[in-house]
Amino acid sequence: MERIRQMRRQILRWKGLPLAVSLLAAGVVGGTIGWSTAVLRAHWRADLAGHDGEVLQAVARLRQWEDQANGDALGPPEDPGEQLELGLKISRLPGVVGLRLFSPAGEFLNSFPVQMPEASLSPEDLATLRGLRPASHFRPDASLAAVDLAADLAAPAGGGRGVPLLEVNVPLQAPDAPRLVGVVQFTLDAQDLAAQYARLDRRLAGRAVAEFAVAAGVLVLGLQVAFGRLRRTQTALAAQAARLRQVNQELALAAKTAAVGAVTSHLIHGLKSPLSGLRGFVQSHAAGGAADSPDDWRDALASTERMQALIAGVVRVLEDQQAVGSYEVSLRELGEIVMARLLPVARAAGVHLHRRIQADGLLGNRDANLAILILENLIQNALQATAEGRAVQLVIHGAGAQVRCEVHDQGPGFPPTQLPHLFQPGRSTKTGGSGLGLAISRQLARNLGGELELTRTTPAGCVFCLALPQKILLPALLAADQLSD
Repeated sequence: MERIRQMRRQILRWKGLPLAVSLLAAGVVGGTIGWSTAVLRAHWRADLAGHDGEVLQAVARLRQWEDQANGDALGPPEDPGEQLELGLKISRLPGVVGLRLFSPAGEFLNSFPVQMPEASLSPEDLATLRGLRPASHFRPDASLAAVDLAADLAAPAGGGRGVPLLEVNVPLQAPDAPRLVGVVQFTLDAQDLAAQYARLDRRLAGRAVAEFAVAAGVLVLGLQVAFGRLRRTQTALAAQAARLRQVNQELALAAKTAAVGAVTSHLIHGLKSPLSGLRGFVQSHAAGGAADSPDDWRDALASTERMQALIAGVVRVLEDQQAVGSYEVSLRELGEIVMARLLPVARAAGVHLHRRIQADGLLGNRDANLAILILENLIQNALQATAEGRAVQLVIHGAGAQVRCEVHDQGPGFPPTQLPHLFQPGRSTKTGGSGLGLAISRQLARNLGGELELTRTTPAGCVFCLALPQKILLPALLAADQLSD
């Protein structure tokens, strides 16, 4: 009994114990939230920086296919001269301010402009590139003197500070085999990306503060309740021990044992809920041939022009993205832009072109321009497949967690033997076709986080669907809207 009284006196004397334990628990919660926020921040930053790498890789492959199809290649894909020429073509895109060329082993070969100093690839980047995946790095405060780009970028006010740059390492591969033949490192103006990072940091900081306030508040409250119950239990046990001591020594000893068991039981019961909640919180955050006739030549010329138009479309989209600041494009405006560009083509072919918009929402100009490029290609294919006097229709509507952009034609459909190879480069049902359009369109759709599929094919027509996740839409209420034709 005396021991129980001593424990009671020690607990009551140490009034700072609840505060100390509460601060320790809050520190554990804060550290866990801070760690998970840092991991999430690094992941989101990598996704933002990697988006440009995926787009530049798609453009590089498109350029390679176009050069091979047109016979414009200066040499084999392994030739550094051919690789530099390919890099120079892509470097004309707005935002690209310089490039370096590396061998498959990571050795520096050349640069443009020539004043750019030599550099090297890290072993980690080289391993990623050998897997034919781009590797991007954001330099928030790069020195202009280090890259000799003073003529292309303006240093921010403040004197000696540098400018934000994005280094994108794009793997070059042989068209006929999945192997690395070279690396082009593009240096891009990353002021827009730096602004996105700043907005992301503010959002994550606000979220972390809110989560900490809620979690720490609940935990501290639970600990305070537990300590209150512990004090009351100790007081009751001490009073009971005093009464039992007056009976006899054996009963006092028995009472002492029972009291210690009761203290332990109450202590475990009081701490069980907050510790269980803390454990759950940590666990939730752990984790070519010769043509035989004039028609063949015309088909070949049409295919060449088709590929050139596709290249021009990609370049136009990227130029539009870099030439202006960020803005929003509604789904209705997206449909109107596509219609305005393709109505003259439809009239020339004698095909009716309609649209039906049944969803409302906003896309950033970057994603909208890529979606327009994909839809233009699908509708051009549909116009070519549809006979004079018949119709092609663009339908945009919401479906669950997606926005579906469908292109309906009234053509003859695809033969069953063509379906397994529909999105493969070099496979086409059209005479002289290269099969590049659908392959590139699917790759761009996946860069948007979506998918491009053939959802129906019959002798009466086909339906291609570009499915976009609603998460890429800017905040807007998706709802059915009026039909337009």
